[in-house]
Amino acid sequence: MAYVELVDSAKSLKIGLPAVVNIIFVKELEGSYKSNVVDIDFERMILFLSIPSLKGKFIPIPKGVRMTVSLFDRSSIYEFDTVSLGVTKMDNVYVIPVPFPELVRRTERRKFVRIQIFLDGRLYTTSEENAESFPFTTRNISAGGMMITTKKYLNVDDIIYVDLTLSEDLALNKQKSRVARQDEKLEDGFVYGLQFLDLSSTFETRLVKFIFQKELKMRSMKK
Repeated sequence: MAYVELVDSAKSLKIGLPAVVNIIFVKELEGSYKSNVVDIDFERMILFLSIPSLKGKFIPIPKGVRMTVSLFDRSSIYEFDTVSLGVTKMDNVYVIPVPFPELVRRTERRKFVRIQIFLDGRLYTTSEENAESFPFTTRNISAGGMMITTKKYLNVDDIIYVDLTLSEDLALNKQKSRVARQDEKLEDGFVYGLQFLDLSSTFETRLVKFIFQKELKMRSMKK
């Protein structure tokens, strides 16, 4: 289970961290947008975000719009509620300044949080180029691994390689994985828990962001 605590923003917020801007109070702008931290003014307690984007389209957030900003590093998510101060220009780059508090919410061990998701992929029992592939369907996923159903029989501790498209700009390509456990067989196949191996820190961060955005969407749909 994720662990949440309040931490000093001055010690947590860093330039360059990827971000997600979540808006729920303005219907026309409702959604989750990608961004990153361009600069931070700790004296005025203002954080400068790149113009948020959704599916490659930039969305300038008008002044006064309330939002939640989430920043990501390898082990944690830092989150705070704020308001847009409008679009401004900094060193020839358009940014959105937002105030931040002295304390922000830090969620640790986020990579172990799983979300239910059903996607079709292919698995390989060897990394050879022309290896035979077998279909599977995901049942849930985290940044550390996923649960799948497949007709292919596997053994615990087998090393396999998986292809899975998660979104338009995020995919697992021959991702090395270990069969961590086998659950009771279902009508549609064998059920396995996979552990991702040798994930780069950059890809892990992108995977954490993907899962977090899906959680936000699920949470908003329940309201």
